[in-house]
Amino acid sequence: MSDEQLLIDGVPETSSRTKEAPRMIARINAMVLKIVFPFMAQEDIRYYLNGVNIRPLDDGAVMIVATDGHRYVVVHDQHGYAEDEIIVSVKKDALKSCNTKSTFDVMSNGSALVNDETGQEQFIQPGNSLIEGKFPRIENIASAIGYREGISGAINPAYLADALKIGQHFSSIRFFTRDQDSPLTFVVGGLGDLEVFGGIMKMRESFEQLPRWFPLPSPFELTEA
Repeated sequence: MSDEQLLIDGVPETSSRTKEAPRMIARINAMVLKIVFPFMAQEDIRYYLNGVNIRPLDDGAVMIVATDGHRYVVVHDQHGYAEDEIIVSVKKDALKSCNTKSTFDVMSNGSALVNDETGQEQFIQPGNSLIEGKFPRIENIASAIGYREGISGAINPAYLADALKIGQHFSSIRFFTRDQDSPLTFVVGGLGDLEVFGGIMKMRESFEQLPRWFPLPSPFELTEA
């Protein structure tokens, strides 16, 4: 008897014929989404920047990276998991359900959801959240060589404000700089097992002389009463 003859109308196929059930391919602390979201690109033609990069590390943890090409942020989640490196889109509505006790889970079929500490679904992201592409290697940009504490150079104030917003979730934030052209680096700490640092590219502006509209010095005798 052929396999086709064994099938009966209205009776579900056996498990051997059904598609493989989706499995979890990544899990991170959902608080990470609140940290990295401001640094994600929005509707960029470089579509792979419109998501976050979740990457497994040799120590068994994961590294999450977001960048829009002008700044970047990196999070080390010691308790995170990633089967392979992936890029995942994140909807702003998901942030409402994110906290340090919830998780952001990504499934093999592209679904992504936020679960609370008991495993109950708090938010299910619509559509396929996986983004195909090759995410830039942030290690080619980030560096600590020659940096000293402080801020120098021309910085986009909106980008600086976003870095300070990240600091609000932590107990401290420190800034480091090397020269007028190298990225301004920041390091935050004090939120459980999450380690975070980032960088902001400098703007090419200088202040080597006073503006032309500023009056020239007057002779001393003309300044006397």
